[in-house]
Amino acid sequence: MLSDKQLLAISKDASARIIQVVLPKDDCVLQQKTFQDALTKLDGPAKVVGGIGPGATLAWRWLAGQTDDKAQAISVGFALEHASNPPPVLEEDEKPPQICDVPLPQKAAHGHWLAAWNDAPDDPSAAFVRDQSNADTSISDYDIPLPQVLNTELRHLLLGENDSGGLGIPTVEVPASQPSDTVTLFMSGDGGWRDLDKVVAGDMAKMGYPVVGIDVLRYYWEHKTPEQTAVDLTDLMNHYRQKWGTKRFILAGYSFGADVMPAIYNRLAADDQNRVDAIILLAFARTGSFEIHVDGWLGNAGKEATTGQEMAKLPAAKVFCVYGVEEKKDSGCTDTTAVGEAVQLPGGHHFDEDYPALAKRLIDAINKRQGKTTAQ
Repeated sequence: MLSDKQLLAISKDASARIIQVVLPKDDCVLQQKTFQDALTKLDGPAKVVGGIGPGATLAWRWLAGQTDDKAQAISVGFALEHASNPPPVLEEDEKPPQICDVPLPQKAAHGHWLAAWNDAPDDPSAAFVRDQSNADTSISDYDIPLPQVLNTELRHLLLGENDSGGLGIPTVEVPASQPSDTVTLFMSGDGGWRDLDKVVAGDMAKMGYPVVGIDVLRYYWEHKTPEQTAVDLTDLMNHYRQKWGTKRFILAGYSFGADVMPAIYNRLAADDQNRVDAIILLAFARTGSFEIHVDGWLGNAGKEATTGQEMAKLPAAKVFCVYGVEEKKDSGCTDTTAVGEAVQLPGGHHFDEDYPALAKRLIDAINKRQGKTTAQ
């Protein structure tokens, strides 16, 4: 649920009549009845319907029945598992209400649908949303509560608010305690900004090396070309040259983020390439994709293109490629096309989760390429 404070703020700022509906649990009849009763309390037809969980499904059902192209639905935490609830307990000879038997609409002919999550959705739900021509998606940081996601999306829709600062890449700032003229732009794995990338970035910041994390799950949810990503990365570099006074950059990527990094660097303008002192590739694969594959969340590699051709074009002196011994045979770091320095560590895709040691290795690699002494 949204708090009273959040509801009042949106209502006041957007000059909108807002009704929050608390749906009964596990009863499709009462849920629908409660929702329909709430609609009658508005002064006219609803323009926007948003919901979480079962409410997310109701929002989609509502949109599918609209004839107004301006209708808007926001489904937070949408999952097909919420599409049908257990039928209610019926009295003898009582017929089940029709709503409990109605399949989930496969299309909405009018209006616009936003499906938002705070984590990678399950495969069928993600595929269902992607099949809609009038749908957009949004994935927030995984530790943001769903009510906060709904609040943010409502404010974005009704008030035009956007926390991206006009940038095309979703970022997470991990500043160091002291200023530095070098910033590491760190592209996450396909699970988003969490686990290895998040922890290693935090350790680097503690050692005085600021990091700007790039949430790959949110950015590559829809296909991006290498050229488009290079443009967005250039904007990001210019942003931090102004905001933090950054002069030098390190490009780092883990897993999915590493796989796409060579192609991105090769499409930067020469001036921007010259500002990059190191290219760090962690768990770099021999194939890469510029779109999050739904089955990628289950550990299957994207098969869009091989990475070796782009890797071979990188300036060898800048490249630091790290792989786990368990992935040696399939690693892009050990491919015949690989250039630069390759380092083998214990473990597999997560390097035995020795993240503090990994962070120090990365800092040592950065210092080496910048002609500085290694971190202590």
